[in-house]
Formats: sequence, C-alpha cells, structure tokens
Amino acid sequence: MRKLLSTTNNQHGFILPYVLFITTLALILITAHIHSYQLGIEITDRYVQQLKMETLFQMGRERIKTDIDEIAVPGTLNYNFPYGEVRIEVQEIEQNNYELFFTITTNSNNHIYAIKNILEVEENLTE
Repeated sequence: MRKLLSTTNNQHGFILPYVLFITTLALILITAHIHSYQLGIEITDRYVQQLKMETLFQMGRERIKTDIDEIAVPGTLNYNFPYGEVRIEVQEIEQNNYELFFTITTNSNNHIYAIKNILEVEENLTE
C-alpha cells in the first residue's frame, strides 16, 4: 500500500499559498489605485495651467485691441496680470491687420507658452 503525503491530507499546509495570493492581489490593487490617483492630480494640474494660459492669452488680446493705436509698430508690449505675464510682439501685415506673437509666462511652475495670432482692427469712423 502506498503512503499518502501528509501535505495533501493536511489542509493546514494549503492556507499559506491562499494568503499570499490574496495579499499580493490586494497590494497590486492598492498600488494601481495610488498610481491612478497621482495621474489624476497631474492631469488636473496641467488642465488648470492650460486654463490660466488661455485666460492670459484672452486678457492680453483684449488689452492689445485697446492699446494698438498707442504703440509704434513694430513694437513690444508687456502686461502683468494676476496669473502671470504676457509679452506681445506686434508687426503690421497690412493696414489694420497685425500679426501678434504672444509669449505667456504663468506664475506657478514657470510654464512658458508661445502663440501666434492675427488681429484685425476695425477703423473708428467718427465724423
């Protein structure tokens, strides 16, 4: 008659592999959630930076519309806003059409953006 192995008859020896498997699975899930959370924070930060940059671009563009008559073209204007600084280089393409080159620097994390834009200025017809 054959002898049976004690590990197959004794159920106490099989608990350790189950515990190790469940612990490993739990650690993998926790690590994945932490990594996902960190990526979410990074994506949110970049989205906020993009919103600030777009806000600075719009604020600078609206300010240059009012100041375009007061500057010598080609010229450079610097504006300081609450979210950062906007530097605009102005070149005249043709009469009442200007090419604007924006250099936007945000206050947080020192992100620098460069944008090229065309501005059409309507003539004020006051008689």
